[in-house]
Amino acid sequence: MGFDNIIGQKELIDSLKKSIINNRTGHAYILCGPQGIGKRTLASAFAGALLCSTGKGGESCGTCIPCRMFETGSIPDLFIIDTGDSGIGVNDIRKLQGDIIVKPLYSKRKVYIIADADKMTVQAQNCLLKTLEEPPEYAVIILTVSNPGLLLETIRSRTVKYTLGKNTIPEVVHFLKLKYSDGLANADFISAFSGGIIGRAAELAKSEEFFLLRDKAIDIVLKLSGTKLIDVFTAYDFFEKNKESIDTVFDIMLLFYRDLLIASETGSEKMLINSDKKDIILDNVSLFSVPGIAKSIKTIEETRKNIKQNVNYQLSIEVMLMKLQEEYI
Repeated sequence: MGFDNIIGQKELIDSLKKSIINNRTGHAYILCGPQGIGKRTLASAFAGALLCSTGKGGESCGTCIPCRMFETGSIPDLFIIDTGDSGIGVNDIRKLQGDIIVKPLYSKRKVYIIADADKMTVQAQNCLLKTLEEPPEYAVIILTVSNPGLLLETIRSRTVKYTLGKNTIPEVVHFLKLKYSDGLANADFISAFSGGIIGRAAELAKSEEFFLLRDKAIDIVLKLSGTKLIDVFTAYDFFEKNKESIDTVFDIMLLFYRDLLIASETGSEKMLINSDKKDIILDNVSLFSVPGIAKSIKTIEETRKNIKQNVNYQLSIEVMLMKLQEEYI
């Protein structure tokens, strides 16, 4: 995959291309951004361009021997450390060091990608630092990180740092339409809910569990506007079952209240995030007052904060549900 297949990140990509064209690439890079933003995809595209034997336009040509080997995953001049959910230990870095002393075989460079480099132990980072202090002239090391603050300052100071920006909603919609050519009815909602993170949008699009969670959360919000107090405690079961996904539940509820507020204030469906639920929103908006919606949003945010501060989970949720219901009794 080349740069052309990456959606967004134009300024960043132009900068990387320019460094290749002008033969001014650094020896080490940090690509940082939230999980799912596309750091690994960009690192791979950059690696392919660096390994290309032509380097025309700062892109991989796709036809030279290094490019063809890169596409099949068989080029020995690319070394990847990706331990998945596990940490990156000193032995992983020593393997890199053992490889980096060998000159490239097919390309003029050797490229090293350390995925989720913020998972390196302190010992591993100190080990890598020795290589960063005196790297071979042909080596380029690319670190992808979600939290650059977990890296030693001495490592950060020896690298070129790029931060990936979140994609716009139209860009995410475009990505989803390319990925799901048969159409995706809720692409607009997924794009908005993903917060501009394409990887998250891709996960949501294929998650039946997420959409069931969303439907239930919205159902509870609507029922709170007209149920008896005893039903509040029945509703708690849903929050107990989805305790591990409570942040997602809160996000769903907040966006639904946000749409109710928009519909109440404007009467329009054009600005709704839950655009595929517009009929439900417009049919029920009369049950909610603007002050009540604002108080409900504040209540949910306070509950999220309380839970993060280790206030009793069940008590926090039950109090939240009672407060939400009080706005509509």
